[in-house]
Amino acid sequence: MLYYTSHASHPAEFLSCGNLVSDGGFLHQRRSIDACVLILVCRGTLHINQGGKNLDVHENETLLLFPHQVHYGYMPSSGRLSYYWVHFHMTDPQSRVLTPKELLRSRSSQNNSLLSPLSSAEESFILPETGRLSPEKRSLLLFVQLLDIAKRENYQSSWRTRYALNLLLLELSSEVLSSDRTLEDKAPGKLLDMIEWIRSHYDQPMTVEELAVRYHYHPAYLTSLMKKYTGYSVNTYINHVRLAAAKNLLCQGGFLSVASIAHTCGFPDEKYFMRLFKKQEGMTPGQYRRAFQKKYINAK
Repeated sequence: MLYYTSHASHPAEFLSCGNLVSDGGFLHQRRSIDACVLILVCRGTLHINQGGKNLDVHENETLLLFPHQVHYGYMPSSGRLSYYWVHFHMTDPQSRVLTPKELLRSRSSQNNSLLSPLSSAEESFILPETGRLSPEKRSLLLFVQLLDIAKRENYQSSWRTRYALNLLLLELSSEVLSSDRTLEDKAPGKLLDMIEWIRSHYDQPMTVEELAVRYHYHPAYLTSLMKKYTGYSVNTYINHVRLAAAKNLLCQGGFLSVASIAHTCGFPDEKYFMRLFKKQEGMTPGQYRRAFQKKYINAK
């Protein structure tokens, strides 16, 4: 894993963005450009090579293509593929690519640098070559917001697109660091397995008791453990995962009704889904859908 690092006092410069959609057989062109490219896969798998490494980027995963590095599709996509993309320049002259060891050494040895322990994640861009969205998928919402703003600005660079881009990059940095710190480095293996199972099976009925039996925990202890490492109760975590999936579907267009989305995402009924959605987002699913409908789509 590599990380692209830069100080947030030097904002990233927006260039262009869009939503690539392919029904199958997409193969990324071979090229090397002077800009960064952030990709978020919404559906399917993108097969791409960067720096001599074959990378498979799946749904709800991100990829950062580094400037001045050759990248190309090493295998055509199979089935439908959809991903958001944004091209941008980093303006910090000290921007650089670090290995995990270099990142750790930089964070621990410098007092006032961009990677200092005294410097919060909100002050730095720390973008992984590949990563996975948090259960809340705030970065997904911000990416859709960026696409919507760019569409309204006729894809011209503006202060609004620039601020939207930098907010997205900061949120992604924060999610990556938070996820690494609270889950992968500390949580018990069984709990991580359960969390991954919830993410993969959110559309199915599940209860705390059933999960406790499946992963050999006492229900009360499981709830306590989940709260300790994620900050949420089990049921709240499940609802966050389901709501994140629902927001993703709402952003894809109007081909699914709200009732269908509720059922697809594992909610027992439409009214409960709508009540929970409005409580968390401050708007109805329909209002959310209408808020971020505009985006550029390049079909392949």
